[in-house]
Amino acid sequence: MKKAVTIKDIAEQLNLSRNTVAKALNGQYVPEKTRERVLRKAQEMKYKSLNVNHIETGNKRYRILLVSGKPLNNINYFVPLIKSIENNCFEKNYELFQYTYNASKTPFKEVSDYINELKADGIVAIECFDKDFINKLINLGKPVCFNDFCTAEIRTDKNYDIIATNDEQSISGIVRALYSKNRTERFTFVGDWRHCRSFQKRYNGMIAGILSSGGTHSRSEDIFCSDEVFNYGSLDALKTEILKLKYRPDVFICCNDFVARGVCNALKALNVAVPQSALIVGFDNVSEAVSNIPYITSFSVDREFLGTETLRTLINRIENPNSPSRVITVSVTLIARDSTNRIN
Repeated sequence: MKKAVTIKDIAEQLNLSRNTVAKALNGQYVPEKTRERVLRKAQEMKYKSLNVNHIETGNKRYRILLVSGKPLNNINYFVPLIKSIENNCFEKNYELFQYTYNASKTPFKEVSDYINELKADGIVAIECFDKDFINKLINLGKPVCFNDFCTAEIRTDKNYDIIATNDEQSISGIVRALYSKNRTERFTFVGDWRHCRSFQKRYNGMIAGILSSGGTHSRSEDIFCSDEVFNYGSLDALKTEILKLKYRPDVFICCNDFVARGVCNALKALNVAVPQSALIVGFDNVSEAVSNIPYITSFSVDREFLGTETLRTLINRIENPNSPSRVITVSVTLIARDSTNRIN
């Protein structure tokens, strides 16, 4: 009698782990190309447990809703990320829908009714930082993957995951480097650290870098204006805040490149030369970092990968709804430019 084909046999033929083959045959998440290879080999080897349900499960057409707290297509940072999600959905034959809300003006019932009518299988949440909105969203019971998160504590026994960049470690590293090589001691953080978790982590990274270098810091030395009322794009507003500081900082650590360019312009208007008299660090490596001279040192985020990882994480959450909530950290790359004397 011919021996029955097993998962182990298929795994050996494809040089894959038995766990990967089992996931592909049971409809759990594996990369689409891997799933196709496994199903093809299983059919070829006449795997006894293969049936039409395996193939249908592998090609399930999920309905994905992208929820955002502001219009994203006009924001430089998000264009590659959204495009990546769109492309991945197209390749996998998922349906993608977008919904933009305003936390202060949009009744949550309007959001929940839309989600229920859509029969969304999962939700990607971008620029969603309102604590009340987040709690209501995850309480709907739908799988959610957040790009970045709010600064408030949210229960972790819910059906969601977070994709984040390694903000704290990155900023801490460059602060230590600037402290030791440039003999800089006075650091100022510019930005509303309460806006989102990534800004908070960047601020925490600055403090950690200063303390580990033997320095000290006071919050009175930072520009923490709420971005709900303060215009970080205003030259005059930034000039006023910089002039309020007791001491002129050696280094401005900015929450992102948009703010960093604003600080650079304000310092120029105050006749403070960069990098000769002050250094500037941004984050995200978007066009503002190189829109004028001096070019600003920043951290590059692979936004296409971020989009791919967001969707992959959501699909895994849809297919494994009882798995623990996770924070998945994506590394960034330092792009040293003139605003820090190209330190690396």
